[in-house]
Amino acid sequence: MEIPILRIPYDDGDIKFLKEEIEKVLRSGYLTMDKRVKEFEDRFADFCGVKYAVGTNSGTSSIEIPLRAVGVEGKTVIVPSNTYMATPIAVVKAGGRVIFAECQKENLQIDPDDIEKKIQDDTAGVIIVHIGGIISPHLDRIRKICDKRGLFLIEDAAHAHGATIDGRMAGSLSLAGSFSFYPTKVFTTAEGGMMTTDSEEIYKRALVLREHGKADHDFNVHTEFGDNWRFSEIHAVLGLREMDKADWILGERRRVAKYYDENLAGVKGIKLLDIPSNINPSYYKYIAYLDERIGRDGLKRILREKYNVSLTGEVYSDPCHSQPVFKKYPDKMANSKNDKFPVTDYVCKHHICLPLYPGLSEKETAYVVSSLKEAISECLGNRR
Repeated sequence: MEIPILRIPYDDGDIKFLKEEIEKVLRSGYLTMDKRVKEFEDRFADFCGVKYAVGTNSGTSSIEIPLRAVGVEGKTVIVPSNTYMATPIAVVKAGGRVIFAECQKENLQIDPDDIEKKIQDDTAGVIIVHIGGIISPHLDRIRKICDKRGLFLIEDAAHAHGATIDGRMAGSLSLAGSFSFYPTKVFTTAEGGMMTTDSEEIYKRALVLREHGKADHDFNVHTEFGDNWRFSEIHAVLGLREMDKADWILGERRRVAKYYDENLAGVKGIKLLDIPSNINPSYYKYIAYLDERIGRDGLKRILREKYNVSLTGEVYSDPCHSQPVFKKYPDKMANSKNDKFPVTDYVCKHHICLPLYPGLSEKETAYVVSSLKEAISECLGNRR
């Protein structure tokens, strides 16, 4: 049996729908920013339970836009070091400097204690990242910290389409949310992103910034220095199909995760995350810790070469604070030289992510579990 890193399950019905709708787009004469983009935005806003959604060309730009809208130029923004580089890059591109904060080992989410320690006089806000599709169980405390200090709170929800905490949907938990639709994500449009918000002011600013700073889509009158962050009609067609299948996609991911939960609990050499019952992840990734005696690269090699099981990329293996770009441009990072990140370094080094995507059968999932147990046993045996 072979278990690849990813499958994107477009069945015959999906392909028929997409062919017909893309043909309509091609015959309409409008390839970007027309009816289907607006329909996708409206449906995604409704899905997240917010008033507004703005389609963008990438998840990165959907973070940069609200940062530009609130104004972070010359200011600092706190982000977790355990995130993809898109998060701090958006801050830098919006004119700010990043302050990296620790994450919590038990859930991989930003540590509220470290947020409080890292706030500086010029700090404008905090970006939380729902790593792996898990929302921080300390969300309300983080919000209170921000409110007390007059800081904005923005969600990088690139992993978290459909994730909830206390029934509240990711993307609706802060001033603005940011989503990515890259092929590996919970919902995909091949490329693209979405900003969500309940703020009419942020929404209106986003529309201007998305299209080179044009105050009106129909006229070349520019009131801001924006960019080309438009979303195409063809990508919107892919997004509309994802909206049709949203419940199935999330149900499939949660089904696979539940199987792993039930069949890996208590297995020697691996430790599962303990997710509180009020949080329902989207399971962009299924994350587990390895025994410190097990080398991740060696385990992945055994699984790939001996069992044809490919593990997905980590979240993440290289913490942002260690990235060479911040040594090349030290003025973009506002951390103290004495700041250490022992928890983030541990998390990045010792976790794995198991195959998880819609359509992964129970037989395949069982094979992943049995193969993982064998590979762990082999790794531990080799260390004796």
